[in-house]
Amino acid sequence: MRVEHACTPTFARHETFQPRYGWVKKALDAADENADVFNQPNAVVQLGVGKNMVKSIRFWGLAFRVMTERPAEGRRGHLVEPTRFGRALFSDRGWDPYCELPGTMWLLHWSLLKPGSMAPVWWLAFNEFSAVEFTPEELEQFVVDRVRDWSATHAAAVKKDVLCMLRMYAGGRAFRASFEDTIDAPFRELNLVRPSTTTPGAFRFLIGSKPTLPPAIAAFACLDFIARTESSSRVVSINRLASEPGSPGQVFKMTEGDLMALLARAADESTEIELTSAAGVAQLAFDDEPYAVATEVLRDHYQRVTGRAAYYGIQWVGGWSADRTFDPSAAEAVAS
Repeated sequence: MRVEHACTPTFARHETFQPRYGWVKKALDAADENADVFNQPNAVVQLGVGKNMVKSIRFWGLAFRVMTERPAEGRRGHLVEPTRFGRALFSDRGWDPYCELPGTMWLLHWSLLKPGSMAPVWWLAFNEFSAVEFTPEELEQFVVDRVRDWSATHAAAVKKDVLCMLRMYAGGRAFRASFEDTIDAPFRELNLVRPSTTTPGAFRFLIGSKPTLPPAIAAFACLDFIARTESSSRVVSINRLASEPGSPGQVFKMTEGDLMALLARAADESTEIELTSAAGVAQLAFDDEPYAVATEVLRDHYQRVTGRAAYYGIQWVGGWSADRTFDPSAAEAVAS
């Protein structure tokens, strides 16, 4: 997969703010209550943040796929509504509405970068940029060169995205950040990027096992990736899931061995998937549509962890349908 197929050409729409604690829930609740909320003059009062933060919350809500937009009828602008994925995870009856579980942060990281991403700089950094240790300038130049023939974007916009991404995952002395920025950065807990210990101003991707990544979240990401790229498959090699650009192995910065170990544990927890081998090639196998299996694996995970995973009938949270508007008439959530 290439960035041209995985992403929309969207740059610097975050208003320089990385996502903060509570913003995902805030975005979903606002969209659920009023589809026109982000266009309202009093949005700053309704959301309790400044004008630029209102724009940033809207962007991150869309980028994490917890809400989607549609054109407003009879006037300019767009309305926003919760997606099936967003409703299942972050509604008041959702599986983890306040992002209290580490697995949910990993799930949001995947949701930001899965096919259909609105964050091409993030996608390129995790999937195509080959350097392990790098400076912000090196990453900027790579992205500018890579998108030159794809999107008419300015280097200044790319720079804003690179700096936002590094603040989001790494922080460090290279940035002038407020105290609030320093402590309000939930994605740094994933330990995906860290300031270099040897080169001032440089950063380093942390490649290898991820102790806080639940096996079921890794399995969901694999099934979601398959559903979005090759929906007819019922068996996929672990190598592809670990090494193809856009795959969970690349997004989570894991080796093939690390990913296989997690999937083996996920298979022990679930009857929906299994690890097989054909001619010595390790594979992930399943019997149903990958988006349906992904939904069951994720729901079962939250049921085990929280005991309150509501069932949303046919409201799949895996595959492309997860990005669509939740349809309350299709099925009622039944607490289980």
